[in-house]
Order: sequence, then C-alpha cells, then structure tokens
Amino acid sequence: MSQLLNPARTQDTRDAASALATVTLRNLAITLQPPDILRSLGYPQEAAPPPAIVHPVEELMLEANAYLQPSGAYSLYVPTARADHSLEIGGCTIVGDVGEFFRGASRIAVFMVTVGDEITRQARMCEERGDILAGRVLDAIGSWATERTAEALMTHLAAHLGPEESFTVRYSPGFCGMDLSQQRLLFRLAPADAIGITLLPSLFMHPLKSISGLIGLGPQSLVGVHLSPCEPCPLVGCHMRR
Repeated sequence: MSQLLNPARTQDTRDAASALATVTLRNLAITLQPPDILRSLGYPQEAAPPPAIVHPVEELMLEANAYLQPSGAYSLYVPTARADHSLEIGGCTIVGDVGEFFRGASRIAVFMVTVGDEITRQARMCEERGDILAGRVLDAIGSWATERTAEALMTHLAAHLGPEESFTVRYSPGFCGMDLSQQRLLFRLAPADAIGITLLPSLFMHPLKSISGLIGLGPQSLVGVHLSPCEPCPLVGCHMRR
C-alpha cells in the first residue's frame, strides 16, 4: 500500500456567479494499491505477477509521491430547469442524458480534479530513454491517482451531506450520452483555473491526468451512490460501464 500526500486543505469562496459555493481542495489524501497498477499492466487480481514486474511497480509507486499533486475544485448549483436530455445550472444548459440521470438531485456539483503534469512528463521521459515498463507504470499510476483524487473529492462532498442525503456517481463529458463538447460549459461553471487545468482546442484537458464532470446531491431516496448513468444505456458491452 502506498499512502500518497497529505490530508486535504479546503478553501471556500463565493466567486462563481449563481453558485451556492465554490470550493478548492489542495493536497488531497489518496491511496493507491499495487494491484491497481498491475491490473493496468494486464495482470488480473487473481494473478501472481513475477517479482521482476512487482518490484519495479512498488518502487515506482514510492517514487511517484514526488510527482503527484492531487487537487480538486467544484462549484455547487441548484438546477433552474431540467428535461430528460438537458439540465440548466448557472445560466448554462447542459445537453445529454443529464436531466434524466439527475432527476432527483436538488443540487449539482460541477467539479474538476487533477494530479498535475509532472507524472506524465516523467512517464514520457522514461519511454524516450527506452524504459517502456517504467513509462507504462508511471502512466498507470497517474491514471489511477486521478481516479482516486475524484473519489477524495466525493468523500469531501459526503462529509457535507445531511443525514438523509446521498450523491450520484460521477458523470463526465464523453460518456453515457454526454457529448465531449459539453466540456466547454463545465469550464464556465467550475473554477478549473484555480487548480491549473485548462481546456485545449481538442476538448482534452491539460494536465492530461485530469477529470471533469457532474455529481448530483439530494435525498437518499431519490439519489444514491449505487445509481449509474450507465443503467439506461444500451451499450451493455462498453468497457467503461459502471
């Protein structure tokens, strides 16, 4: 097990127009497990990878502590209009299956998380000098660390829920009926610049190891952590299905 970085520090502001709150989270505490990285390399959980693979993974996980800067930010909104395929928050209309998925949500958190660019730079340097394994391992660490950073942001949200409230799973542009072009609206609604994330013309983010999306919050009877935007999706064989 590798414990990466320190507990979160939060700073609340009221800068975002129409937002109930805008929050920046720095130095989020995340934990990675070697099986996560090994699975990315093609070894399932029940497999026993050779020491020649396990040892470099464990060493690189320790090294990666210096390369990761898990940070997050979100703005919280009350929906002003919704339909099955649209949701209006903060003066923006987001199109997709968001209206149906967030039907029971009384608030919507528009979020961004990143672990910074250094892990990607180090992975690229390893590959350029011919150490393909190290490059792949560092890239996998960056991807898993970004996922864990998003989970840490949700843990922060959970701590601020009422006793009868819950939240949905994350819903990001590019998946589950939400076009990647909706990324532009999310960057208008959340303080991405507060944690150094920019949107490229390609609609991908920089740093590469970043995630954006929406999380619905509301009564537990209507909004639950086990509900998924994938449930109504006909693409049952999708590798991203949750």
